[in-house]
Amino acid sequence: MARLPVLPAEPERRRPRLKEVATLAGVSTMTVTRALNAPHKVADATRVRVEAIARDLGYTPDLTARGLTLQRTGLVGAVVPLLTNSLIAEIVQGLGDTVARNGLQLLVGATGFSAAKEEAMVRAFLSRRVDAIYLTGISHTVATIAMLRRSHIPCVEGGNLARHPIDMAVGYSSKDAAATVTRYLIDRGYRPLGYIGAWPKDNDRARDRRRGFEAACKSAGIPVDESLCIETDLDLHAGARSMGTLLDGHPQVRAVFCSADTLAIGAMFEAQRRRIAIPRRIAIAGFDDLDIASQVVPALTTLRVPRYEIGRQAGEMICDRLGGRTVAARVVDIGYEFVRRLTA
Repeated sequence: MARLPVLPAEPERRRPRLKEVATLAGVSTMTVTRALNAPHKVADATRVRVEAIARDLGYTPDLTARGLTLQRTGLVGAVVPLLTNSLIAEIVQGLGDTVARNGLQLLVGATGFSAAKEEAMVRAFLSRRVDAIYLTGISHTVATIAMLRRSHIPCVEGGNLARHPIDMAVGYSSKDAAATVTRYLIDRGYRPLGYIGAWPKDNDRARDRRRGFEAACKSAGIPVDESLCIETDLDLHAGARSMGTLLDGHPQVRAVFCSADTLAIGAMFEAQRRRIAIPRRIAIAGFDDLDIASQVVPALTTLRVPRYEIGRQAGEMICDRLGGRTVAARVVDIGYEFVRRLTA
């Protein structure tokens, strides 16, 4: 039997070292560090030479080692439920823009609305010595809260409003906001009312929006019919399926409050496929004011939240704390705005 050829061993891979850059550039390691981190402190010719050699070697600074020395890594961790959601993207953009202006870099991880995954991600971020953490919402495991309090790093909970935050919080009351939309539907005389919302497990925003809907109904003396309330996945298809279920089981339903615009627009599409007039036959209201909300026909009545501002404010709070400045308020209510359009 023919013997298979022996392949040559793959060369060992390792990071280019600071000393190699210094040797090739003919300068000290301190000069290389200054050229890369404080270029104004070295002559232009030296800086250009060091940068060119570092680039050719593929050298990057070891931020972990540098962080151990300085007790800072320049990293901020952001834990969000989804990376595909435009609402979350706006918050992350506001946070990232703000910390970047202060010389910090943002690391982002998604949990899929799982408190257990959030706990694992927080542990991973802390093990990498991030300087601060942003969390979405206010529902966390006991272990997550304990880890963050022991870490003594700035932590901002964003989105829903926390009365007793782990450290700091910026957001709005999802319950009050949902009640505002529901009261509008009630005041317009729509009866009976349906509700389509995201699953509340590990999602305090969805939970509180359902509570806001129920609180507004009860305040108006309207019994909440559980068979008119559906909780589902957070996407267009789920919104359409849920509207179909409501219409099949309760053809008399007169208005539906959806806890997210994604669900509301899916519900609109299903009603339109059935040739049901909106809002003459059924009114629909959403929550979030996505860009598409003003472009669908008819335009969606909804609730607007300043998402970029949530991220920006959270970033400012983090940077103030890291810079040794006093944070004016540990809990910031960013507010919301009801947007009346044509679907209700």
